[in-house]
Amino acid sequence: MRESDLIARIARIAGAPPDSLTLKVATGIGDDCAVLRIDGRTLLLTVDMLVEGVHFRLDWTDAHALGWKALAVNLSDIAAMGGKPEVALFSFAAPPHLAETWLPSLVSGLTECARQYGCALVGGDSNRAERVVLDITVLGTVEGAPLLRSGAQPGDWLMVTGALGGSRAGLYALLEANTQGVDLTPHLKPVPRLREGQFARVGGASAMMDLSDGLAADLPKLLQASRVGATVFMSSIPIHPVAHDWAISHGEDPALFAILGGEDYELLFTAPPNIAENLASHISAETGTPVTRIGEITAEPALWLEDETGQRLPWTFQGWDHFG
Repeated sequence: MRESDLIARIARIAGAPPDSLTLKVATGIGDDCAVLRIDGRTLLLTVDMLVEGVHFRLDWTDAHALGWKALAVNLSDIAAMGGKPEVALFSFAAPPHLAETWLPSLVSGLTECARQYGCALVGGDSNRAERVVLDITVLGTVEGAPLLRSGAQPGDWLMVTGALGGSRAGLYALLEANTQGVDLTPHLKPVPRLREGQFARVGGASAMMDLSDGLAADLPKLLQASRVGATVFMSSIPIHPVAHDWAISHGEDPALFAILGGEDYELLFTAPPNIAENLASHISAETGTPVTRIGEITAEPALWLEDETGQRLPWTFQGWDHFG
């Protein structure tokens, strides 16, 4: 069973959440955050888990950097809705021998990330386990309506922040124990695109999500939520320099390598064609982060990859899936 199928099954079992007199669930299971409305305010709730042996290995992961990443991946979900993080709850399970030195370093990294992005650490829980498990919940806010995955329209530009594939290249370098000259920062210490997400929402973007599982896996989720299709321009994919060098040195196509990469935590978003170019320029000017048009939304519910010759090929990629 694929992860998306499992999530859909959980949503069916859980059913529609009841509303109370003070709280309304505007968006539940399936988007980057749950959206709650309470006393006229819009709240964002997200949770992410990192598991030793699945998301990281202790022999190559610095505890401080892991603490940063554990929170950053949650903040990326808040960014995907155009929101602002407010508070975080941090729970962990770990072997007892890590408690004295490793865990304080982890919390130091988490706290550094929290302070940099204005998110207060307000509580959590701890337990013992044979392997490290980190679980963080973040509460955020958004002024007005949050940006969902479901608003893309035919003709919209498909755009992405930053560059893709850097995290995948770092992971492969670690797996091969061949990290000489390889920048591991994109993999070990991702940057949540919070300001970029806020500018996209305010500037008129129509749909948005973060690229946690990679363009190959995440783009179909946005299209399904919006009930549209897309054509992706292969020659326009922004490739991280680390990914480019790694792909070339291993005889792979850099663009395909970047498309299949996970954990980039860049923002994938759409915008109407009459504002898209100016919006991209504005985000770049305000944040210093490049924004690249990589395709176009279509009414036909199909996903195509257009190569350098203009030939359209079916999107047959399978990205990261926890249960795939």
